[in-house]
Amino acid sequence: MSSKTMFNAPGKKAGFAADRAHDGARGAALLITLILLALLSAASVAMVLLVSSDTMINGYYRNYRGSFYAADSGVNVVVQSIANSVKGNANNAANPPLPLNGVPAAVTASYAPYQASYYSIVDPGSWKAQFQLIANPDGNPVLSAASGCVSSPNANDGNSPGNGDLVWTCTYPYEVTVKGQSAGTEAEEITENGIVRYSNITGTLAAGGPPKFSKWGAFITKFGDCQGALVPGTMTGPFFTDGQWNFGNYSNPGYTFTDTVGQAGANVSWWTNQCTDSPTAPKGFKAPTFQNGLQLSQNTVTPPSNTYNQAQAVLDGKGTPPCTVTPCAPDPPPSQSQMNNELKTVKGVAYPASGAAPTGVFIPYYTNSSGQKVYGSNPATGGDGAGGGFYINGNASITLAATTGGDGTTNPTQTYTITQGSTTTTIILDNVAGLTTVSSGGTTLSLAGIPQQLDPNTGQAIVQNDPSGNAVNPALLYVNGAITGLNGTVQNNEGITVVASSSVSITGDLTYMQSPVSIPADTLNASTNAGVLGIFTTSNINLYPNSNGNLTVNASLAAIGSGSSGFATPGGSIGTWTIVGGRAEDQAHSVNISTGNTYYDRRFANNFGPPWFPTAVPQPGQAGIPAGPVHMSVTRLSWKEVNR
Repeated sequence: MSSKTMFNAPGKKAGFAADRAHDGARGAALLITLILLALLSAASVAMVLLVSSDTMINGYYRNYRGSFYAADSGVNVVVQSIANSVKGNANNAANPPLPLNGVPAAVTASYAPYQASYYSIVDPGSWKAQFQLIANPDGNPVLSAASGCVSSPNANDGNSPGNGDLVWTCTYPYEVTVKGQSAGTEAEEITENGIVRYSNITGTLAAGGPPKFSKWGAFITKFGDCQGALVPGTMTGPFFTDGQWNFGNYSNPGYTFTDTVGQAGANVSWWTNQCTDSPTAPKGFKAPTFQNGLQLSQNTVTPPSNTYNQAQAVLDGKGTPPCTVTPCAPDPPPSQSQMNNELKTVKGVAYPASGAAPTGVFIPYYTNSSGQKVYGSNPATGGDGAGGGFYINGNASITLAATTGGDGTTNPTQTYTITQGSTTTTIILDNVAGLTTVSSGGTTLSLAGIPQQLDPNTGQAIVQNDPSGNAVNPALLYVNGAITGLNGTVQNNEGITVVASSSVSITGDLTYMQSPVSIPADTLNASTNAGVLGIFTTSNINLYPNSNGNLTVNASLAAIGSGSSGFATPGGSIGTWTIVGGRAEDQAHSVNISTGNTYYDRRFANNFGPPWFPTAVPQPGQAGIPAGPVHMSVTRLSWKEVNR
């Protein structure tokens, strides 16, 4: 029993020690668990904070990039709208196509909507963004005030710049600052500097678009099937008919054509003992010499139906703006109220405001604020300050003279002597001094200024330079009636167009002081400063022989518009009719002329010609003013972010 006692007492003491050891282990585990839990919680909080910060950063970056792209897109939108407006407001048939200086108001208006408020560029399903054109940080304007257009000769045209064939470059420096904004309040600003350039070549489109009728050595609207043979001779320059040519079986002289010959018809009429229609000459026929070919089945060319464009040009130097949309309506006459405002006689009597006007010579002139009498339409009554020439009411006989002085100077002058019954009016134009002198019935009127031709679209002066490089001074005589006699000489560097609403009778030679081309070779005299003359009527041009039985006319002649106008010989036979220039007629008439030689004025290529000379009328399907080659470019010079 004592041994059992001796065994149990130590065992009880050992059990108490083991319990205490287990309790300590459990406490350590709890502590470690708590520590690990705290660390895990801290890590979770850190991860949440990290993800939240990353989301915020990504959102900020997304909004920033959205705002950046909105600003960059806005810059492109604004610059493109400027370029589109420049191109849309240019008249590529005019000299110049845009204002010479400054920014057109329509171009400035093109970007104004982007300045007023934010402009949204949201597409369905895309990110939301908007932009606004704001003031430039440096205070510079959007488009430079130094903008404008300059011209240079067309290197591919030997007659440029005198024929109006110019290369135009219009430059518009820009500085554009745009604020872009996406979601939130994040915004980004971008400034871009660059240049918008417009360039074109006016070519033959310069002052009125379609070609002048001086373009042709000969033009006939109606030349019918087997109508009658063309008068033989040497024919230079382009020839064209809306009908078909009629050739006789002639020799010595026959027909020699040095330039292109064209027609709308598919056949030619060949005359021997009878008439044969075919594309080529029949066997045995003494065929014309076509040095540059015969072209059949070409498009027709339509002349104007009246002379109102020229009547209007007397008043303002412009005439009627060219038709831009076909079908083209006939030109309207100038209003009598405008004629009353602008035209006066040498004694200062105004053209009547109503009723019939008396026979006489009427001049556009006014008295300025300094009391000086000035040639041109009165700006105070709505005029543009310019005038194209002189309005002659009633039938008249006209003599042209290349003179010296006559106005108190020793300058070369052009003198017009106008006879209406017992009244003679003399007009002297001194282009050197810029003076116009009109005398009639003992009254002399001295005016500051001379006629000038303006582009009907832009109001800019049209300047034609002859091959010598000198400017050709324009003048227009408009006769509301018949010209019963016309002869004389044209001064060097003088451009004259004589127009009548009724017939024109050429009763003597019309010549230049020097020939613009060599005869018979018909090559351009490279340094010529010969004058240029145009004669236009919608009635007949009557030809009368000179004292030698021949007739020489240095001019481009146009008897077109009525449908039956042409050339007639009521004064008897003419041996040789020599033209240095060209001729156009509605209807091929039967004339009493043995030989007709046309030496084309080579200056008339490329739309050089008499001032205000009639132009072809565009027809349906044809461009009113054919588009010239246009080039637009945008050059970015610098780009930067601002206020980021």
